Amino acid sequence: MGLKSGLLVLMLFLLPQAELKTINGEVILVQDGDTLTVKTERDRVYKVRLADIDAPEIGQPFGKPARRLATDLTLGTTVRVNYTFKDKYGRLIGELFLPDGRLLNEEMLKAGLAWHYRVKYPHSSFLEKLEYKAWQKKLGLWVQDAPTPPWEYRRESRLPSPPATPENMDYDLFFTYGLVGNPKTRVYEWPYCEGYPKNTKGYINFGSLLDADTLGYMVSERCKLEQLPTQ
Repeated sequence: MGLKSGLLVLMLFLLPQAELKTINGEVILVQDGDTLTVKTERDRVYKVRLADIDAPEIGQPFGKPARRLATDLTLGTTVRVNYTFKDKYGRLIGELFLPDGRLLNEEMLKAGLAWHYRVKYPHSSFLEKLEYKAWQKKLGLWVQDAPTPPWEYRRESRLPSPPATPENMDYDLFFTYGLVGNPKTRVYEWPYCEGYPKNTKGYINFGSLLDADTLGYMVSERCKLEQLPTQ
């Protein structure tokens, strides 16, 4: 099978999982720099978690300025949200378009009030550049010498079992699950598996078992069946 044919097959596998959906509505509440509540014309209320970025938690330095910027840009305005799935809390994981067409996800990065949340594979070089430019200019949280990423700040002492599907995943705990795949062996595993690698540099992070399976990875033989999640 040639490279183009292989990519086409992969795209066909991913299409059902990546079906794009859209809602339009008014932002009625801003919880923090990456989480908002949107109310549609039919009075349906949705909580939205911005995809591919991670803003400081309210208890962290620059958590409140991040919420303030998101509030100033969105509260009381009509926005569009494009999303592909909901996480275990029913949050729409997606992109939020402002009335003028800008993406709130990108504006938070430009202002230095969010990290690029590198959970999507392959990583977005565009978002990486936005984060780098903000860091280079010492904007927002980047005035700190060694800011703590929010996914480290909220890391739990007890490792949760990796979710079976994206809908069973807590998007905020993506890295905490420790579900990784080795691109060389095409095998994936998680921290409860025997012999879990101490250094996972160069590995691919997955948010769920389905994500790993969809990309053609096989579960490691060192992972026992009883360790599989039951969600």
